[in-house]
Parts: sequence; C-alpha cells; structure tokens
Amino acid sequence: MKNTGLELRNLTVHYGHKRVVNDVSLALAPGQTLGLAGESGSGKSTVAMSVLRLLPKSARVDGEILLDGDDVRAMSWGRLRAVRWASASIVFQGAMHSLNPVRRVGDQIAEPMRLHNTPGSVTELLSQVELPEDKARAYPHELSGGQRQRVMIAMALACGPRLVIADEPTTALDVVVQAQVLGLVKRLVAEQDLGLLMISHDLSVLAETCDDLAVMHRGELVERGGTREVIANPRHPHTAALAAAFPVIGDPNHRLAGPGESTRGAFVLQERTEGPRVPSAAEPLLQVRDLRVDYGRTRAVDGVDLTIGHGEIVALVGQSGSGKTTLARTIMGLRNPSSGRVIFDGREVPRKGRALKAFRRQVQLVLQDPASALNPRHKVIDAVAEGLRVHGLPGDEESLVTAAVERAELRPASEYLQSLPHELSGGQQQRVVIAGALVLQPRLLVADEPVASLDASVRGEIVALLLRLRRELGLASLIITHDLGLAWQIADRVAVMHQGKIVEQGSVEQVLLDPTHDYTRALVRAVPQV
Repeated sequence: MKNTGLELRNLTVHYGHKRVVNDVSLALAPGQTLGLAGESGSGKSTVAMSVLRLLPKSARVDGEILLDGDDVRAMSWGRLRAVRWASASIVFQGAMHSLNPVRRVGDQIAEPMRLHNTPGSVTELLSQVELPEDKARAYPHELSGGQRQRVMIAMALACGPRLVIADEPTTALDVVVQAQVLGLVKRLVAEQDLGLLMISHDLSVLAETCDDLAVMHRGELVERGGTREVIANPRHPHTAALAAAFPVIGDPNHRLAGPGESTRGAFVLQERTEGPRVPSAAEPLLQVRDLRVDYGRTRAVDGVDLTIGHGEIVALVGQSGSGKTTLARTIMGLRNPSSGRVIFDGREVPRKGRALKAFRRQVQLVLQDPASALNPRHKVIDAVAEGLRVHGLPGDEESLVTAAVERAELRPASEYLQSLPHELSGGQQQRVVIAGALVLQPRLLVADEPVASLDASVRGEIVALLLRLRRELGLASLIITHDLGLAWQIADRVAVMHQGKIVEQGSVEQVLLDPTHDYTRALVRAVPQV
C-alpha cells in the first residue's frame, strides 16, 4: 500500500557552494499538524518550496521528497502540475503580493479549479473561509489583510488537497484577525483531515495551531517533538531563545528595562532594576486635543486626546483600520485635521510653510516595511543623508551620516554606507531607516509597526535600540502597533484605539493587566501565548 502524506528524507539544498538546508528528515500524515520554526535564513521556507519544486533553477536539491509515496524530484512537469493544488497547495506569506491586483478574487480562486477540472463553486469556498459571497467580485485592494489571507486559504483548498503548506500566514495581521485566521485554519484541518505544515518564527502562533513542532537553525533540524513538550522543555539553546523571544504580558522579566538595559541571551530584555522614566511635570512634549479627521463622509479619527511627555514612550494599539496611522500622519503634519489641535512643545503645529518644515525636522517617522521605505537604487549614505539635504543643514554630510548610522548600531559605518538595500538584512534595513530619522536629531520618533516584519532576534535588537536612544538622547516615541506584547515590553503608557476613538489609556500595567473597556479585554484575550 502506497504511503500517504509527506516524507522528507535527508533533504539537502545548495545555492552554488552555499548549503542552506542540511540533511533534514520529516514526516507529515493527513490529519496531522506540524509547525516548522526558525529565524529568517534558517532554511524553513526553502524546505517548504522544495516540496512543490518552487525553488529557482540555481538550487541543487539532494535527498528524497516523497508526496503520497512519489518522489517529487523525479516527477515529469505534467505530473508535477497535476500534483500542485490538487495534492498539495501553499499559502504564501504576503497575500497582497501573492494575489493578482488586477483580477477579481473570485476569478483567482476559480483558476486552479479550472486547471484541474475540479467540481465545486467559489461561493462554497468563500463560505468555508467565512467570507460573504459578494467578496468574489472584489479586487485584492478592496479587502482587508485578514480577508485577503482568507482568499489565499480558499485558493489553497480549491482542489481538495491532502497537504497544505502555510508560510507565515499571519505575519503583519493584527492580533484579532490573527486569532480569527488561526481559528479558521484549525477548524479546516479538523473538518477536512488535512495535513498542515505551518511555518513561522513565532512559537506562539505554532503553539495555537500545531500538535508537533520542528525547529530549524542554520539549515539544520535541531529539535522535533510534541509542541507543548518542545516549548516547555527545549533541549537546544536556539529553541529556548525562540520561546523567550516574544514577551509574555504580565511577566516582569519581559517588561521595559531601565537605565543600563541590555539583552538577555540574544532576544529579550532583562528585568529592569529601576522603573520606567516618569515624564517631567513640565508641559508635555506633544498634546493632541479633541482631534477629528474626516475622509469624505467617513470620520477616521473622532475626538482624540493624547499626550506624550519628554522622553516618554507611548504605545498606540488597536486593530487595522482603527485610525492609528491616520492619527500619526495628522500629528506629523502630513494631513490636516478637520478640527482639534496638535500642540508640540507648547506651540500649535503649523499647517504650511517654513514653520511646518522646521517642525517636521523635530518629529521623524519610522515606517513598518523598511524594504518599501528605502529607495532600492539609493545607497545607505544617500538614504540617510536625504533629510540633511532636504532641510539644508550645515556640517560635513558624511560625518553626520556616519554618526547616525553608528548610533543605529550599524558598526563600523564604513561597511554599510555604500551598500544598496537589497544587500542588507531586514534588521539592517530597519536600522538604516532609524538612522535616517536620527540624523536630523529629532525630539519625537513616530514608529509605525517597527518590528512587525522582523524575526525574533532582530525584534529584540530593535527594541533594545529604541530604549537606548531614549536613555541616551531623551528621545520620546509614539509606537504604533497591533502587538500588545511589544507594548508591554517597551512602553510607559498605552492608548487603545477603536473605530477612530481612544477608548482606554493609562499605564501599561493598568491597561494590559486590568483593562476596563470590552474592546481592550478582547485584544488581550486574542494574544496567542507560548
């Protein structure tokens, strides 16, 4: 009788002389769920791409990849096309980048069904992933991130495969939508007897969905076992580091470090020896008073009051679409309010002219996706120097850029100044974006999801960097995030935003450990725990 499911035997993958996967053996049967964990570059996505022969031609693959007993490496192209979607399918990480932006999502779901002559209907598939049938006529940009991810899952299920590979399916989704998608995946696995290979660097996501867990590090499989056992009693140091990477809300060891903070191991911050800085009793650095922002008939920000003290870190949390980013853009003078006031250092933020330009020098933005924020044709020195050139600041440009790059912990700066963005890792790109803000010596940093796209170790490094900048420069920060763990780790105060309003704000301990608003309670309940 032919074996069913997936079996990898001594899988090894080379790119030229570089070995990126080394002697990996795994097995996954229908109805089983297996999590594959590891940092970026550990080889886990390469393993996933190998299963359906999606690696580039430059890759050399050795070993056996058995799908229902047949070696994928030996399949003809005709046989491989019959296997893809019908026997095994994949859900990619970024739904917005995986879906065709100029085709309706219903047509994209139907495409694999047409290719394989599979009976069924798009409406039925949308119902399975809990989307209304009218979404079939929508284009990807008309859907939320969670809805796009559900469309990708519907495509993966379209031809009734026995194996589904999900590569970071919840990255960059807010905590509530992430919980919904993970719940959907668990339900579908149970109902359809699917084999699920879930890939993530976040052990809390894998703990929510997977019975078994395998951990990769530098191309090798370093640990395998039941998920609870692996997380509770890790045998390999890298597994222990991954388990400790994401802060646990309520654990003081994962709370904000005080003066002299450092990292514990590679990933998380040490318990503070002193409390967080208390903002000065003097006038706050930033005051937002009864702010309203309208988009046509839609009120995106509705009567918001917010303050940030000198050197204070405030986390603005909420789901996607709650108005967080619109509020941040209005604070920075990138959008005019419909009513209300934004006061910076005792003066109302100007709306135009030189005064607005001078204000923007003091308030700098760090965007979520550093790869998109950086011009792919500009070297690091030009990317960091752009602000100096825009504001016409005096001084030796290369010296100022070098100092900013090294303050962002890219040392020595001479090794990075002539690099292009694609030559840097995600964490290095984020440091370049931070250096571009620091070169203007701002007093307030507005960071929009600064660690959402980064893996565990880099996340801890960026958090430590933001804390060090606060300690050394007195730099205040507004951290916009849907990640309540990040808020617990780094912030002095938390403001919770929902449907354009701030529904709750206070100290981190008060808001996250004893929330008073139903929406805040729902956010806290939705956070997956390792």
